[in-house]
Amino acid sequence: MARSPAATTPAAPSATRTGSRLRTTLRHSLPVLGVIVVVVLVAAIAYVVYDANRKGARTLSNDLITAIDRRVGAQLRNYLTPPQQFLTLADAAAAGRNVIDAAPEMERFARHAIVNIPSVSAFSYADAQGNYLFVVRNDKGGFDTKTIDRREGRRVTWERRDGANKTIAIEEDPGDTFDPRTRPWYQGAESARKMFWTDAYLFYTLRKPGLTVALPHFDSDGKLQTVIAVDIEIATLCAYLEQLSIGNRGRALIVDGAGRIIAYPDDKWLPASDPEAKAPRLDEVGDPVLTRAYDLLRVEGYGRKVLDFGHERIIVSSGPVRRLTDRDWVVLIVVPETDFVGFVADSGITALVMSIGVVLIVAALTGLLAWRNVQAERRAAAATTRQQALETRTQTFIDLAHDAVAADAEEAGLARATESAATACAAKRVAIWRLSRDGRTLTCEDCFDRTVNDHTTGLALHRDEMPNLFAALGEGKAIDTAEADRDRRTSELFASYLQPLEISSVYITPIVMAGRLMGMMSIEDPQRGDREAGLATFCDALSILLALRFTAAAAPTPGALQATVVAAAAAAAAAQDEAAPAEAQDSFAQRRTRLERTLLAHNAPMESLIESAIDRAAVGVIKLPNWTTVAQRPSDTGQRTAMDAIVQELRRAIETSGVCYAALLDDQIVLAAFLRDRRSVEGHAMCVATAMLELRDRLIELEDRWGTSLDFRLAIDIGTVMASTVGTDPPNRNLWGGAVGIAKVLAGTTARRTIAASETAYDLLSTQFLFRPRGSYFLPETGNMRTFVMIGRI
Repeated sequence: MARSPAATTPAAPSATRTGSRLRTTLRHSLPVLGVIVVVVLVAAIAYVVYDANRKGARTLSNDLITAIDRRVGAQLRNYLTPPQQFLTLADAAAAGRNVIDAAPEMERFARHAIVNIPSVSAFSYADAQGNYLFVVRNDKGGFDTKTIDRREGRRVTWERRDGANKTIAIEEDPGDTFDPRTRPWYQGAESARKMFWTDAYLFYTLRKPGLTVALPHFDSDGKLQTVIAVDIEIATLCAYLEQLSIGNRGRALIVDGAGRIIAYPDDKWLPASDPEAKAPRLDEVGDPVLTRAYDLLRVEGYGRKVLDFGHERIIVSSGPVRRLTDRDWVVLIVVPETDFVGFVADSGITALVMSIGVVLIVAALTGLLAWRNVQAERRAAAATTRQQALETRTQTFIDLAHDAVAADAEEAGLARATESAATACAAKRVAIWRLSRDGRTLTCEDCFDRTVNDHTTGLALHRDEMPNLFAALGEGKAIDTAEADRDRRTSELFASYLQPLEISSVYITPIVMAGRLMGMMSIEDPQRGDREAGLATFCDALSILLALRFTAAAAPTPGALQATVVAAAAAAAAAQDEAAPAEAQDSFAQRRTRLERTLLAHNAPMESLIESAIDRAAVGVIKLPNWTTVAQRPSDTGQRTAMDAIVQELRRAIETSGVCYAALLDDQIVLAAFLRDRRSVEGHAMCVATAMLELRDRLIELEDRWGTSLDFRLAIDIGTVMASTVGTDPPNRNLWGGAVGIAKVLAGTTARRTIAASETAYDLLSTQFLFRPRGSYFLPETGNMRTFVMIGRI
């Protein structure tokens, strides 16, 4: 008999395992902690250096912006001051004389000044009588002079000179209607009574946008005598702003108090050519940075601000230029902070990348060391696991050797063998199967389920249901597959036996003696990995011992012969008892007792369900093919799909069978026959059995007619069901639970084209119908239940 495990003190191994885990954790975590500390230190150093450099760069950028402000102010002053000085000198030279008298002198003065002052593009001189002198550059490198003389009517004359100051043409323009007294620069200077800067407008003669600065001259009585003005084209001012160097992406522009642009650092930007159009506002340019910058200035006033715009910081510096133009103009400088401190970020990133490189090298070396350590531990653990598996399997052989001489070696020995094999292989289940003498049936001699620590016997596997498995066993080679559903040798076994148990990995070794197959041993869901080492050798050796045991059990001895006679007599008596109605009553009573215990475990006593429960109802379930198999339209019927044709055939059979309940639930049809009177249960069982046989035959006919496999399965059970009424008109009854669930389970696990029957169905129908054993099946509400396959009528 099997040896019992030695007594041990549980506290000592637990403390040992805890200490081992602690040492292993420390050994693995210390290198990781070291790498983390290095990473934190490097990150802290990089951050401190970056922050210090950034603060220093910000201080430097403030100084640079201040210097740029001063430089832009000086450059703008150098750009705008000469025109004002020119006007002052021209006004002094004109001394209030009318245009006609001072024209020759003022023309020479203007031509000389325009050549030496790049910001001035034209010169205007007007008096109160409307006389006008206009000097402007031409495209020949010379000047064009326009004179309007109103002393005797109106005469407009153009004198054109080349680059050598020679007159090349004198033209009169009688169609010219220009009157300087209507221009904004004239009227603005007259109103301001001092030097006046206009807004951007369209020049009358050049048809180009620009600015004009004008200076009026009054006599001693305060009467306006003359207005002298110079034109500054916006394109010239924009080109000047564009050539200013402010970082990499910085810009300087001039706006007025209303937010309208006076000059923009882009030679392609100009106000509209419409004389009535105004210069665009900052928010009309399409630059969100300029819009937010101007809004910030309007709220917080002039000065230096830092604007957070998305992921970028923008430095905005602004200062009025009233002292230069006497207008509410603002020089706006916008420059990204990264243009001045970007090198700090770049150097910080470079340093960080180098630090990360160092950390990665340290981490790689540490990881390599830890990996080597883990590999060594894994090899040691694998060696320990293999050693333990070897010791366990050795002990299994010792136990089997002890059982070979024990009195209960045949039955208890097989139970200990499956238990020991399950432990040795760390398998979920281990079963030993004996092949019948005709070689068509494998019967389970013992199956041990390690998850529930229980044994079952009696399940049968038939050659006609699993021809591929029997053929593979006949070759005498072991079957090892981790995907039993995809392996052709085990796909049939998986569908009817392994799948309901949620097992997909199996190792099957044939039990062979002298070249003759005697059975098989199935190791179901064995642990793979290190414990798998030596599995094949162990199973081969164990199969040899089992073959010897089967051979010894089959040898005829006087005692065995006598036992066989006694067993045959007992079997005959049992068969007669099974045929008796009293035996059927016992199976119903045992099942009802088991059901009542199960319901009580869920706080649902049978008495509380008596009004909804129907006792001893005959239930049949037909599991139909997968819907994709029958979704096509058959050629020999008018139905839309093959499923419609199948349901129609089943309906005819059901209508003639006498069953009182039929329902189609997804891919299953449920039939039932019942009355509250228990005396009619045998008649109801025969009614359902007859209907199931007819339905099976009709489905086989459809298979032959369509030339396809419908993969249908059927099952019968007799027992308690629950009935609920659905509130329709008229009310419909719905059956559920109990025998319905059991019949569904049997239909889902039986072989295709077969009718599975429960123990209660067999007890009632065995005198009228032919059955063959199928094996035992365990359900919580029925316990270990025998199952059968119904062949046909007797």
